[in-house]
Amino acid sequence: MRDYGKVQNTFWTDHAGVVRPVSRMKKLSFTKLPSHAALRAFVYVRDCFSCKWCGVKAAEIAGYDGKDNVATGVRSTEGWDIWFVVDHVVSRRNGGSNHPSNLQMLCDPCNSSKSGLVDAKVGK
Repeated sequence: MRDYGKVQNTFWTDHAGVVRPVSRMKKLSFTKLPSHAALRAFVYVRDCFSCKWCGVKAAEIAGYDGKDNVATGVRSTEGWDIWFVVDHVVSRRNGGSNHPSNLQMLCDPCNSSKSGLVDAKVGK
């Protein structure tokens, strides 16, 4: 069971040892601030450039800075490239934060199938 009322830290430390504030923006636009790109890079490196649900992997990118999207190297049945996204485990709508402990790396199909159903508050 998730702790929806749990207060998380207001700072996080990236893999380079830099202490950064947790973004309070409703939408996490990774191209606006350097700390957002660093957060995406941190989540991608922490999750080993693989989807946390289905396990599809991308080739690890040396020196990845978080500014660009990463493709899975797999194509959909329609021929489109499948990309990775940073997903909130507990959505912002349900009280989740942009703290790295609440973020995971998913491929587009897994993120779409997850939708808002997985982290819906049970019994609340």
